[in-house]
Amino acid sequence: MSQREPLLPALSMTTLFSYAFRPFFLLVGGAAVVLIAGWGLHLANLLVWPDPLSAKIIHGHEMLLGYTGGAIAGFLLTAVATWTGRPPVSGRLLMALCAAWIAARLGAWLPGSLGVVVWGLGSLLFWAGLLGLMAREVLGARNTRNYKVLALLLAFLVLEAIFFGTPGNPWVQEACLRAGLFLVLGMVSVVGGRIIPAFTQNWLRQMRPEIQARLPGFNRLDLAVVLITSVFAIGFGLWPLAAVTGWLGLIAGFAQAVRLARWQGWLTAREPLLWILHVGYAWIPLGFLLLGLGILGEPPVLDRGLHALAYGAIGTLILGVAARVALGHTGRPLQSFPAMTLAFVLISLGTLCRLLAPAMGALLGLSVALWVLAYALFLLQYAPILLRRGLKNAV
Repeated sequence: MSQREPLLPALSMTTLFSYAFRPFFLLVGGAAVVLIAGWGLHLANLLVWPDPLSAKIIHGHEMLLGYTGGAIAGFLLTAVATWTGRPPVSGRLLMALCAAWIAARLGAWLPGSLGVVVWGLGSLLFWAGLLGLMAREVLGARNTRNYKVLALLLAFLVLEAIFFGTPGNPWVQEACLRAGLFLVLGMVSVVGGRIIPAFTQNWLRQMRPEIQARLPGFNRLDLAVVLITSVFAIGFGLWPLAAVTGWLGLIAGFAQAVRLARWQGWLTAREPLLWILHVGYAWIPLGFLLLGLGILGEPPVLDRGLHALAYGAIGTLILGVAARVALGHTGRPLQSFPAMTLAFVLISLGTLCRLLAPAMGALLGLSVALWVLAYALFLLQYAPILLRRGLKNAV
């Protein structure tokens, strides 16, 4: 990429809030650095998380429903303009949604009842606001294909209401976090199952025409995989230690692996913006297999399965999708910067370190450092892009 961006572009509020991906990808990048750095300091006994909830529950919520929720907002509110042909959500409404998200993140760090009130109210306002904005766009355009997205967002809002409505019941709150994990993975499974093979097919036609690969679209096999994953999600949410849930995890992991293999990701080794999507998705079948094994008799493997899904799949795919969306919606070529290719390598190595960390404790700190470095590189490379208008009169 020959065109260089100024390191500190002039800040224009009109530009920043012209599309949802601009403020939310900046906020998500910052949250990724701060939340994981803070968690690393907590694990090193250098930072005490505020009461009254356990640090583990706060960490899980902030990563699954805070950091990931911001990424979902940035992606959906950007994509919905394309889905519906309506003007993008922008201006004051977008500012208000960002403010609710920021208030929730700050509330999680405040001690005492004030922190819980700010945290809970901000979280509920964020998800309600996101649902309201998406409903206005999707229902206004009668975009029936994406009504299911509204159902998913409603589920997130209900989860938040249950989570903050049961402050003295850690079992219910942990169940909410398990459900939240699988809601995110369900969205990844549906959306990723459409965009990853489509992006791969388009790139192969343009850059490797000698390969006559025809990748399958979303078909009955994909639907079957999504349904199997949904059944496993219900089992893991309600009966996380039942043997039948473990077997469902193994079946879902195998099914997701078969699905991923059909997309032939090994053909995209030349383009980091593509192979990182395949690598990110690959952590889903591995995570399911590890969860299944952990439930069936290897409890230490459970933690590895959860982090394969959270750190590996969700963290990697957010980084890869944000990098691609920001380029595409600002009129820049879909080519990876060297710094982002390094970031992709770092987060992949970080996932491996996190999975090996229970057996090799020193790797836990390294996994924290690699995640923080990967997202710091994203901020350094993409802040100028997100804060400035695009090339060639793009948004």
